[in-house]
Amino acid sequence: MSSKRQIKEILEALLDFKGKKIENYCSQKINEGLQPNDIFKELSLGLDEIGRGFEDEEFTRYFTSDLIVSGRNMKKAIEMLKSYFKKTEKPIGKAVIGTVKGDIHDIGKIIFAIMLESNGFEVTDLGVDVDKATFVEVLRKNKPKILGLSALLSSTVPYMKEIVEELKKQNLREQIKVIIGGGAVTEEFAKKIDADAYGKDSIDGLKKCLSFVGA
Repeated sequence: MSSKRQIKEILEALLDFKGKKIENYCSQKINEGLQPNDIFKELSLGLDEIGRGFEDEEFTRYFTSDLIVSGRNMKKAIEMLKSYFKKTEKPIGKAVIGTVKGDIHDIGKIIFAIMLESNGFEVTDLGVDVDKATFVEVLRKNKPKILGLSALLSSTVPYMKEIVEELKKQNLREQIKVIIGGGAVTEEFAKKIDADAYGKDSIDGLKKCLSFVGA
């Protein structure tokens, strides 16, 4: 899925103000037998293209309104496709996830939550702009095996380290596996802040969370 024609089709679906093209796109792909996560991957290519165009003048230019419309359409696609994920009946563990303080991006996190839930995890999604005190409070209450932290902005990534350090101060770190992800995160950074894993995408993140619970 990399031809100019295919990318053009994805961009048209994401940037359709009325939201009809994204509905048609998802329905068509499901009818063709494509798996929901593969559809998410295709649409993510479009979001990446729009993001590059917003930040770098060397690419086709996109604006704030394009980010808003494409984000809204991606969430519509998520709502349409999440029912197609087959859910396992057997619970295998708990996970708490959230986008860190200062960051309000949540599309990747929402897809990750769907992947976890469809594979037997009980997920508590704290949403966006979550501070370390809130994470600690919910971790004490829910006692999950896994904490997932997300950040898309490079300016908010350092807050992940603050959260990990807070877990150590609160004597929670040894009880919880920490996985981080998002557009501004790398494997090297995960090691640097003493996280247990880095998820490059929702599938990779799911595999690592399954390994945490021995599944």
